[in-house]
Amino acid sequence: MIEFKNVSKTYDTGTEAVKNASFVIEKGDFAFLVGSSGSRKINSY
Repeated sequence: MIEFKNVSKTYDTGTEAVKNASFVIEKGDFAFLVGSSGSRKINSY
């Protein structure tokens, strides 16, 4: 199981990408991260 509680992401520009998201991915479930091209679905550090 993977659980996210009150996850938020705000960029330096002030843009809120995610605000207080909470969800659970149960064993055996499939989850997909979707968004428009260029929406920074995957962030490199």
